[in-house]
Amino acid sequence: MSNADNEAGTTTEIKMLTFTLDDVFYGVDVHQVREVKNFEGATPVPYAPPYVKGVTNLRGEIIPVIDLRKRIGLDENKKINKDAGIMIIIQAKHPIGVIVDSVIEVLTLQKKDIETGAECFLNDRADGVVGIAKHDKDLIIILDIIKILANDKLEGMKESIRGFQIQANKQKDT
Repeated sequence: MSNADNEAGTTTEIKMLTFTLDDVFYGVDVHQVREVKNFEGATPVPYAPPYVKGVTNLRGEIIPVIDLRKRIGLDENKKINKDAGIMIIIQAKHPIGVIVDSVIEVLTLQKKDIETGAECFLNDRADGVVGIAKHDKDLIIILDIIKILANDKLEGMKESIRGFQIQANKQKDT
């Protein structure tokens, strides 16, 4: 295989971290995810948007935790299960935790197997949906998690949390 073939091969594939919500497979580009952990709970924050589960302590840093199910409009009444995972996403240099039902694996998908374009989506608010991939017998909905998380209310909450961290650090110093 020539060097050109190797380069062409890398541009035709994409690595996706796959996860589930309501027994449906989803994927996000691995470059959008810093790490994956088990979900161990979140502390509720007053007046947060409904999709914000609360905040958690990640190695000394307080980060917001988003319930992806609520953020994308799925069944809000379903409880978070014991297999739930949390993906740590970096948005505008700030980490955000995203709760999913379960994290499955990292897959290498062929770009030719991903259906993109507005014709495959039924919703005009689906700008965070990149496409739908065919993998074996499954369909995987590919998300741009950064676009899904982008929201003025969420930005305001991150600023509030940073202020909280500053206050907490000042109290520790005294």
